[in-house]
Amino acid sequence: MLGLMDPSPAHVMELADLDVDDGPALAELVTHLRELVKQHGAVELRDCPQLLAHTLYKTGELRHGRIRLASVREEEPYG
Repeated sequence: MLGLMDPSPAHVMELADLDVDDGPALAELVTHLRELVKQHGAVELRDCPQLLAHTLYKTGELRHGRIRLASVREEEPYG
């Protein structure tokens, strides 16, 4: 059955050390992820920062499964 098959292999990115704290950097990162999808077909993000995960959701990038969130960090509030 087609619907139950594993998704296609994805280019995996470990983002545990990535900090995105401003809009221009976030926009550049989303553009880079779109380019990686064109090259690899799919990208899987591990330990994704919450801000990036939220942005990908709001812009519809997660809708078709070409960018996948394997895990999203639980980030502590500043202060």
